[in-house]
Amino acid sequence: MNLAKTVEWSREENANLSRAIVLSNVPLGTSDDTIQKVLNTVKVFGRTRIRGRRGDVTGRWLFILVEASADLEPDVIPPEIGIENEAGPWSVNLVGSLVASGPASEGDTFQLKLQALLQQEGKSMDEVKALIVEKQSPKSDISVDLVDAIGKLVDRCNQVSSDGPAYRKLRLFSGLKPVPPGEEEYEIWMEQAAQMISEWQCTEAAKKQRIVESLRGPAADIVRFLKVSNPSANANEYLAALETAYGTTESGPDLMARFRHTYQENGEKLSAFLYRLDKLLHRALLKGGIDAGGINRARMEQLIKGALTNDMVALRIRMTHTLQSPPSFSQLMKEIREEEHWVAARENVKASVATVVSPQVYASSELQNLKKEVKELSTQVSQLLKVATVPCGSDPAPQKTSIKNSETVHRDNSQNAKPIPQPVPVIFCYKCGEDGHKKWECKAPEDLRKVNQKLMKMQRLQANWAGAQ
Repeated sequence: MNLAKTVEWSREENANLSRAIVLSNVPLGTSDDTIQKVLNTVKVFGRTRIRGRRGDVTGRWLFILVEASADLEPDVIPPEIGIENEAGPWSVNLVGSLVASGPASEGDTFQLKLQALLQQEGKSMDEVKALIVEKQSPKSDISVDLVDAIGKLVDRCNQVSSDGPAYRKLRLFSGLKPVPPGEEEYEIWMEQAAQMISEWQCTEAAKKQRIVESLRGPAADIVRFLKVSNPSANANEYLAALETAYGTTESGPDLMARFRHTYQENGEKLSAFLYRLDKLLHRALLKGGIDAGGINRARMEQLIKGALTNDMVALRIRMTHTLQSPPSFSQLMKEIREEEHWVAARENVKASVATVVSPQVYASSELQNLKKEVKELSTQVSQLLKVATVPCGSDPAPQKTSIKNSETVHRDNSQNAKPIPQPVPVIFCYKCGEDGHKKWECKAPEDLRKVNQKLMKMQRLQANWAGAQ
């Protein structure tokens, strides 16, 4: 909202235009008791009554519509009111000075908007006339400021209202846990709602209606209770009530302490870490934990402090911005993403080279090991086959009498034991590993792995038979 809409606002609230004033630059969380205390310090107002509240385009300040008990004259109205070291100063704008006599035509509407803008900017009609007739302005810098102010007014007058059905609706929010399908978390919903309220070019009633349309369950109950207790509540007060119920309970200093102890996790990209830092910093700004002028420096300091020591992107950013002023979030995110892309491209080149070279070296070394194992196992199996194929009838030379007697006693003691069958040697191919033929008769392709398995199996059988003997 701006001062050009104060006349329309006063008429919506049924306030007497000759007695109505609007306080601007009032902080968002200021209570009615504090406002009444400040109004009571000005005797000219008499008994006052707060008729409504509305937020500005930034969502951080309020316009307060106040109705006095008697008609007010512009000459006796102070430009600012407040209590030293407690509240204010707040600008005072008399609604009656913006109202033209008679019914408002199209030209009168433009005149009201121009007068409201000049009063908001602290300028006068004489300064505008001096600019038009190219005379010396009372102030040296009035020309540039006034041209900018008139340009803003023309842009606002040319804006088309978006009260039609084509506006973008807010996502649903109920405040239930766990979050039902099709709804949003509170933080995501609140960020979208706060941004859309400042973007919507519509009346305050339309903004409140759009917020209510997106609420369900307990969240809708909270807004309904607020409307019962304060029928003149605006859209920003709706969001403030939801923030009280579902928002964080941490204060601004608590959020800044949490921001100062946020560090990059293992495997997390620096761009993702920067996004987490900026979200915490934005919450601390809304809670008053940090000024808007110190955001860039605080973000840069914590990014350098909280990044991993082995992160190459953080090291390059640290070296680049040591002697420079801290950049904005968009510029810093752009630089970090470019550095991450450069590092990833370099690592991909190294990985592709390693993938091409390593399989050949591994395959050749594995083949040599298999051939060596097959040769050793072939030698051992041939020796075992020679021992195993000796005929049972060809006994060695007679031994000594003591040895024969011991063998006779052993044979008598083991008469009832079953004889252990000797493993029958199997003929198989040392080329393909199949049974029934030999290597020089084979026409199949070579399979060293199968030959290796056959030899190991024969060796185990022979070792088991020898241990049993």
